[in-house]
Amino acid sequence: MTQRDDISRMERILREALGSQVRVIADPFAGIRVTAISDEFVGKTPRARREHVEALIPDAEIIRYDLATRAEAAFMDQEDVGDAPLSAQLPLWPEALANGRAEEITVRFPSEDYGTLPSPVVSTFYSLRGGVGRSTALAHAARIIASQGLTVLCIDMDLEAPGLASLLDVEDRVSEGMGVVPLLAAAEVSGEIGALEDHVLRVSDDANLFLLPAGCPGAEYARLLSHLDPSAWYGEDEINPLRLLVEALPHLAERPDVVLIDSRTGISPLAAPLLFDVSDINVIAFYPHPQARAGTRALTRALLAARSRRSTEETSCTPEVRFIVSPVPATPEVRELYAERAQEWIREWLSVARNGSGGPAFEALEEIVQVIGYQETLAVSDSVMRVQSADDFTVVADWITGLVEPPDALGEREQEVPEPSKEEVLASLQFAGETAENQALEELHGTFLSTADVDRALALDTVVVIGRKGTGKTALFRRLAEGPTAIVITGPAGLDTHRSWTPNANTYGALEGVLRDRGLEWRQAWPVLFGLAVHQHLPSIPQPGWVTEPIGVPAGGGDYLQTDLLRDVRNLLTLPEAPLLVDEWLQEIDRSLDADHVLLFDALDTGFGNSDNDRRRRNDGVAGLLTVVGALGPQLRRLKFKVLLREDIWREVKVPNKSHLSARSARLSWSNKSDYLRIAIKQAWRSEPFQQLVTSRLNKPDFRLQDTLVEYWPEEFVRNAWVILASERVSGGRTAYTDNWVWSRLADANGDHAPRALAQMMTAAVELERGFEEGNRYSRSIIRPRALVESLDKVSDSALDALRNDEFPELRPLMDRLREIGSTPFPAEQLEETSTDLVRLARDVGLLEEVSGPRDKAERYRVPEMYRKALSMTRKGQA
Repeated sequence: MTQRDDISRMERILREALGSQVRVIADPFAGIRVTAISDEFVGKTPRARREHVEALIPDAEIIRYDLATRAEAAFMDQEDVGDAPLSAQLPLWPEALANGRAEEITVRFPSEDYGTLPSPVVSTFYSLRGGVGRSTALAHAARIIASQGLTVLCIDMDLEAPGLASLLDVEDRVSEGMGVVPLLAAAEVSGEIGALEDHVLRVSDDANLFLLPAGCPGAEYARLLSHLDPSAWYGEDEINPLRLLVEALPHLAERPDVVLIDSRTGISPLAAPLLFDVSDINVIAFYPHPQARAGTRALTRALLAARSRRSTEETSCTPEVRFIVSPVPATPEVRELYAERAQEWIREWLSVARNGSGGPAFEALEEIVQVIGYQETLAVSDSVMRVQSADDFTVVADWITGLVEPPDALGEREQEVPEPSKEEVLASLQFAGETAENQALEELHGTFLSTADVDRALALDTVVVIGRKGTGKTALFRRLAEGPTAIVITGPAGLDTHRSWTPNANTYGALEGVLRDRGLEWRQAWPVLFGLAVHQHLPSIPQPGWVTEPIGVPAGGGDYLQTDLLRDVRNLLTLPEAPLLVDEWLQEIDRSLDADHVLLFDALDTGFGNSDNDRRRRNDGVAGLLTVVGALGPQLRRLKFKVLLREDIWREVKVPNKSHLSARSARLSWSNKSDYLRIAIKQAWRSEPFQQLVTSRLNKPDFRLQDTLVEYWPEEFVRNAWVILASERVSGGRTAYTDNWVWSRLADANGDHAPRALAQMMTAAVELERGFEEGNRYSRSIIRPRALVESLDKVSDSALDALRNDEFPELRPLMDRLREIGSTPFPAEQLEETSTDLVRLARDVGLLEEVSGPRDKAERYRVPEMYRKALSMTRKGQA
């Protein structure tokens, strides 16, 4: 028998017993819905009516009943069963749990397009069982959010067991007749919320943190509570006290930005509308014990099928969902075990959720799940106001603040001088997303940012500058090479510093042959190259006295070429004592100089070539160079050395007394987030309209931005300028603020950041914003968060391409293997057949992060966002 035949059979049975006014339809998700108008219901309570119908069709799974007498139907202007609102989606437990049984559920979260919501953002904290730290998490999140300058109202809706007032240390101020229960009870009768201000308590003098308590428990409280019937509030034309209360919140004198609701545990009547109707984001706390699995699964599925009060006839709005796993044992191994179990459960619970395009609705569970370990100080504290909020709860706070609509950074305001429009600023913005080798010199000057690390690298007594690819070594090299006393010995091809004789991979290969023939080492070849290079820049220096032919003379009469360089090297190294003679010649040159000259070395990575033999030669050559610099440098008065070196090469090469060189080295790491943001601000600062807009908004009587280099702006001004440029918040993820989001997404596996990646992101984001602005204007910042987020794909592709094709082509087999693995993090054994040298290199260059297990053994590897997208890897936990 088909479902249609079965429904027809049940409808026929009911009509025989109740009359013709009966309608039975399939529920969209599960079971059936029954509507009936019959005088058989006269004198029966709602429960008795349902039991009467159930007795007639005992084999039916009835999800919803609409049962009325003829008089009741006439009173409600319901002349026929076809007029009944069978398709209405009520935010009550039976309907919600039934709706959650679908095999696929399409969701539409506010954060789907990185959107925000008008205040107040309402968040319900709920747990199926008690003892999992739900109220504690709410209270700590409230304190953190309030400390960020937002106004927070906590509401104790755990009406049967109120405790939030005690947790916030204001219980002694809750008086008779105050609180949620008296307000809701009065609204059921009057249809309006009374003087709400009289029921709200200020919790903190230091921040805008307030509490609407449940009430003052006692006989009258219990009497009023017994009359509350949340399921009746959602009937046709019924007064809805809960909705009235929520609608009254924005009218408080201290208008809340965020409302945090502490809900009753379990399948309690009031919890359903809190979760499925009024809430914008639900925070579900649970302990990953098998007892909690089935119930929390059903709850999660119901939340996915819910439509919040923000929904309209045209647009459905699904409340966001986040999970707190608490309180797990504090030891790292056990905590990791519980975290994995919880994520495995949540992944399955959310697997039915689909976005509007039909794809998985949740990209990464790690961003919506927070594991909180047991903390004795929290467990034994009577009040959260007496303990310092733990960092664990900052993530919870960020979930909520990420949905708060930020201030309109570009909003109109009164001013003496008209500001440039967003269109003018957007059209004029340019970021230097290309490599330093490809930048015009004028652009390099305009974008070069001085920091403490950069200043140390530029200092004359710094011999070695170390940095990962993209951290600005070549930009630094070009800055140094501009100096009148700079002598470039090795450098990138294509720059104006590159000469016809500048060594390349072929030169180094031939030079290695010369050394082999003479039984010499690289440390004995470099001083010859020093002298020959200095001669090309300063032809008047003394000639070496042990050779018969003059050096530096082109054989063909034109430019001095690499073949000429190799000829001179052979001649200078002919004698057995040649290395000693070369050292003496360099010291003679040094004595002849009346000013300091800096010998510059860059492009020592790919300049040697990319084959295995080339890389072996590179390591030998660089080790020889550093050996000479360390030994010869202190003996020279005017000749100074500056070697710019990739960090993995520096770590790999073996040099005598390397610690002495380390003491005279500088590392370009970009470990300061504020300095990193300055890169974007300084590049944007080249736009005259952007300058005008920012100075108009941020200038103060005692500080004028246009009179100060971006390098020396206070951090407050850097952040405020960033907010104007790229907005304040990104919704939907673990990091609510755009600066945090950029900082975390552009970090490699070692936590390092490349200026080039940030410039590339800003370039791509500006292009995207120009397109978005044509169809959907955005006035809160020059670049909307969505443009930043969507630009990450292009940055990831570029970063991986640079690793794969330019910097570390030897990593290609490992990259191919990562694509096969397909998700991150992944068990370490999945790389067992991959060379350990490749894995080590991948870790060194920031492609892989090792996640250690017990006894510090590699248990898993993680690929950072910087490369994950380009490798087409999903995040483990993607649902």
